[in-house]
Amino acid sequence: MPPNDYATVEDVKAELGVDTPLDDSYDGVLARIITQVSRLVDRVTGREPGAYAVEEDSVRYFDGRASTELWIGELAAAPSEVAVAAMGDPTTYTVWDAADVVCWPYNAEAEGRPYLRLDIAPGSRHLSWLAGRRGIRITGRFGYSTVVPGDIERAVIIQAVRSFKRAQQAYQDVGAISELGQLRYVKALDPDVQLIVDAYRRFTV
Repeated sequence: MPPNDYATVEDVKAELGVDTPLDDSYDGVLARIITQVSRLVDRVTGREPGAYAVEEDSVRYFDGRASTELWIGELAAAPSEVAVAAMGDPTTYTVWDAADVVCWPYNAEAEGRPYLRLDIAPGSRHLSWLAGRRGIRITGRFGYSTVVPGDIERAVIIQAVRSFKRAQQAYQDVGAISELGQLRYVKALDPDVQLIVDAYRRFTV
């Protein structure tokens, strides 16, 4: 299944058609632009395609390090399954109870952020993540969020409108604003979009 886009054709048409509503003949072009801009936002912020609208579970494997903490990248919601290899055997996994694991940061979903780590829950019968390569199997929605954040959606709409308008000017690097008698340079991201993606940029150490 291809990764989700972060805005709809109707969203972009609503902004493009403030003065003159667009008919359906532009829908295909706008859909392609929205997909391209959505993937651009993924790349600029350092995330996988579709990370801001994850709908389906995927399975990922991690090495255990005999610790109570397991760093997992970004997980948009609590995992649907956590399984650990039996005695370090990466071919046989035992599914843990949901109560054995605590997602961190604790308030991530309420704050619209992803979980970054799974901890052994206090009182769990498991004392640590067992050491071993590929010893831990996590099933869940890996990515930043399950629902597109409002400002990411806004960034895609702004940049898609700008890309569509630039296409109408034969992709020139300078566009005219006839009402003001000014020239506008259109290279790089829109300044408002740049502010948004900078706030979401993912840094890895």
